[in-house]
Formats: sequence, C-alpha cells, structure tokens
Amino acid sequence: MVPTEVSLHCPHCGKHTAVSPAPLFTIVRIPNAPNGIGEESIRNKVAADPYYRYANSRWWLGRCNACEQPLLVDGHGAKVYPTPQPGPVSVHIPEPMRSDLLEAKQCFAASAWNAAVVMARRALQCSTVEQGAPTDKGWPLWKQIAWLDENRKITPTQRQLADAARWVGNHGAHDSEPDVAAGQPVITNVSDEDARDTIQLVEHLFETLYVAPRMAAAQLAKRGKLDGGPQK
Repeated sequence: MVPTEVSLHCPHCGKHTAVSPAPLFTIVRIPNAPNGIGEESIRNKVAADPYYRYANSRWWLGRCNACEQPLLVDGHGAKVYPTPQPGPVSVHIPEPMRSDLLEAKQCFAASAWNAAVVMARRALQCSTVEQGAPTDKGWPLWKQIAWLDENRKITPTQRQLADAARWVGNHGAHDSEPDVAAGQPVITNVSDEDARDTIQLVEHLFETLYVAPRMAAAQLAKRGKLDGGPQK
C-alpha cells in the first residue's frame, strides 16, 4: 500500500516536510464545460491500487505539503524524483566550514558517497585550523585534532566525533589500510550509511563548537547576563 505520507527535504522548495499522495485527475470531455474540456477525479478508480509497479518497487505520485509541487516516490521514500535537496546548514557556522559542509550534503544528495565524506573531512580540517591547531608542515589532521584535545580546545567527546569523521574521510579519499592479500583493492568505496553518519558527526561537532555557543550568547545578551550582569 502507498503510505499516507513520507518525510523528506523537498527538491522544489528545499524544506523538510511531508509528502502526501497527490490527487489524480484525468482530462475528459464535458459538454457544459468551457471548450468542452474538464477534469474528472480518478482517485476512486485507483484507490485500490494507486501506484505503478516495477520489479519490487511501487511508485506513486506525491505532493509536497509545503509548496504543493509533485514528486515521484518509490514506496516509503527509498527513491524520489527529482532528487531531494540536502538539508540546510546553520548560518552560525563560519566560513569556509559552512560551505564545505553544504557541499558535502550536496554530494550526498547526488549519491556521491566518497566525495561527501571527503568534503566533510575538509570542513573538519578547516575547523581545526580555525580553532587554533598548528598548520606547520608535519601537522596532519590527526595530530591537529590531538593538539586541540590536549590544549582543551575541544572535549574528549568532541575529539571522538572528529576522529570518527577523519577516519571515514580518509577512507573516501584513499584506503590507507588495504588488505591486498585478501583481494581488497587499494581504493574502496564508502557506503551511503558511512557518508550520512560522517556528515552528521561533523555537523554535530559544529553545533557544539559554533551554533550552541552563539545561541547561548544571544539569550544571555537579551537578559543582560553576557558581560557579568546580575547572576540571580
């Protein structure tokens, strides 16, 4: 059966919203209508089987509940045409980290998993520099992350997020630990799940580094507490 709705980022308006089955109509000849042409709903006619079957897929016509534009949906959203746009990136994340993270999401939306994790890793490395990690020769990303942790620029939890994203990003660019003897190629691909997790790890790290502090500062400033105001 066709679901009552699926949740996704609309490819037309970019909003994260629900997509519901669209009402279906057919053009018919109606004597009293202008030019003898009118619309007749065929919803009842297709209610028992309102989708197109192909192999194991069931395609149905959906409508974005925000902008009301049509989409073609497979089942519960396994595939959607046009391809959904990536979710938004907070304006509180500074450049170039924000642009890199947005590009990582755009790569993910295009099913370019390797490119997605590489761009997420790039955003991560830009962030380590922005946070003060050394950039001299001989300071790779793992060492920059360790420096931030050792100098209390990030917490142990934030370091874990960064290290996990770094490893997957490395894998997307080049597999540094191939098992040639077992028939594994030197360069292997990351999965869509790997790419999704990596983007979420970096985005969550940025939420704690940039977004949450700015939100807190704004709320404190509203109440005169930001610069040592009354604490009670």
